[in-house]
Amino acid sequence: MVMKKKPMKKKGMARGGAMKKKGMARGGAKMPMSKDPKTGKMVPAFAMDGKGKMAKGGMMKKKGMAKGGMKKGYAAGGMTVPQLRSAAKAKGYKIMKG
Repeated sequence: MVMKKKPMKKKGMARGGAMKKKGMARGGAKMPMSKDPKTGKMVPAFAMDGKGKMAKGGMMKKKGMAKGGMKKGYAAGGMTVPQLRSAAKAKGYKIMKG
């Protein structure tokens, strides 16, 4: 008995469907609107708070490595060489130059 091969189904755009809409063309999020008491027009709710668009604008605060990386003091456990020497001396150790 010989098996017949089924023709492969077309997938996606090959079927002839319309292109998918991207981004805001799909409809996007509905903007919350409210009535402006001065003009009586409908305006976005965020425009009603009395703060300008650029309130809290400006540059971001630097975090982590953006500040400039590790400082020299951290390499020796958070102590500078003179601090390390004095701490060792207090415990009775002697640091040799290496």
